[in-house]
Amino acid sequence: MPQTTKDEYLQKKFDKIDKDNTGKISAADFRQAILGDYRLEAFRTTTIDVYITELSNHTGRITFEQFKKFMQADTYTLKNSLFTIEFKQAFDEIDTNKDGFISSQEARQGLTLAGQHISGLCFNQIIQMFDDDHDGQMSFEEFLNNIKILWHE
Repeated sequence: MPQTTKDEYLQKKFDKIDKDNTGKISAADFRQAILGDYRLEAFRTTTIDVYITELSNHTGRITFEQFKKFMQADTYTLKNSLFTIEFKQAFDEIDTNKDGFISSQEARQGLTLAGQHISGLCFNQIIQMFDDDHDGQMSFEEFLNNIKILWHE
């Protein structure tokens, strides 16, 4: 589909949501419109809410350009900020003491809660693999970078 045709199609979708013709839609209306989107099935609703807040630049209003950015985003790549938000939320859940790092104890506890049992040797190898600076803990950057490596991106 040529770009202008795509833009026209997206503009029509946007205009259906923009009932007051202001050129902006509320974050709530945007959320309602995209909730059934199959591309979002893998993400938690809290991830989608954080994404919408960031997309709207914390204004609560979505412009057509922001709407188009979302609609044209590839949700199957880790470069999409939805994944970063999702992984950050997972990281924060595992970081139980909220110091910004995951210790080996927190990692083991997180894996156990996820129903995974990994032997001591394998677990230590995984921890070493994710601990790029070898300080005995994992930062979010280390966590995300190693997820991308494992995902081959």
